[in-house]
Amino acid sequence: GAGGVGKTRLATQIAGEIAGDYPGGIWYVDLVPITDPALVTVATSRSLGLPDQPGRSNVDTIVDCIADRRMLVLFDNCDHLIDACAALFDTLLAACPALTLLATSREPIAVAGEQIRRVSPLAVESQAVELFVDRARLARPEFSVVGDDAAAVCEICRRPDGMPLAI
Repeated sequence: GAGGVGKTRLATQIAGEIAGDYPGGIWYVDLVPITDPALVTVATSRSLGLPDQPGRSNVDTIVDCIADRRMLVLFDNCDHLIDACAALFDTLLAACPALTLLATSREPIAVAGEQIRRVSPLAVESQAVELFVDRARLARPEFSVVGDDAAAVCEICRRPDGMPLAI
């Protein structure tokens, strides 16, 4: 999905809803601040709370930590690190049979077994207006859309093409 469409929010909501299926826990890897592809494994290791182990690669440390644990790792914002993520994902999935990965990106990661779910902008006349009203009520609980306000709210939601972050 495009930037601002709600991929992170959707992924974290899904992870929260299925948390009970993963006795090994759910872990979150934020890749936004990472600019060097070589640091994807470092960020992953840190997110898992693993210490550096002299003489061992981060990948080996991660694989040993996960091993056969049934766990979910959510990699958020893989867009700018697709190749590094794909290499790490291939390694982890091959070595850790009970591991599930959930990744957000603007494009596919292209690893075996990948299932892609596209996230589209909100429908303006329904979902986008509902989001607008929900957010407006956070500032003014009495807010409601009545009369001429409906056309104005629809126009506000239409201008950013129903993108949740913009709304």
